[in-house]
Amino acid sequence: MEVSLRKVKSSDLELLLAWAHVKMIWEYLPTSREGEYLTWENHYEWWVSRENREDWMIMVDGRSVGTIIIHLKSSEIGIYIGEVTLWGKRVGSKALKLGILRMMALGFEMIWAAIHPENIASVKLFTGLGFKKAGKARGDVDRYELDLRTTVRPKSSIRAFKVGDRLGSPASAL
Repeated sequence: MEVSLRKVKSSDLELLLAWAHVKMIWEYLPTSREGEYLTWENHYEWWVSRENREDWMIMVDGRSVGTIIIHLKSSEIGIYIGEVTLWGKRVGSKALKLGILRMMALGFEMIWAAIHPENIASVKLFTGLGFKKAGKARGDVDRYELDLRTTVRPKSSIRAFKVGDRLGSPASAL
């Protein structure tokens, strides 16, 4: 199973909205705390107004299965697998490694993720890759941090990325 990333395109918006309405994804999204499901109008408004971030589509054997979000100003990373049949199949781990490599290439030294304490799968995913709990991110959400200065990484896995790049699975990422 080949896992790669490609930039999110406007043609992905319907799929992203559908995934956001999967109950096990929805309940951990920041918007779920506002109590209302996303409408197409809200979703499109988010798309056109987003800045200082990179949105990547997670691909498995050429098929879109989830997304990674990188906040360029705050050094936050987020992920979800929308294709529920792939939960527990290590897709998230492989994709998150690629997201981390992207953040390394961008020059980040410390990155973090906001994870709901009851989202055990995400806690396991991030801590399995070296993230450590570092207090509260916001509200009832925990902050997990990864110091990239101390993360072991083969130099051959780090390369310069350009807008529009497709990020493939390095043989020994992280």
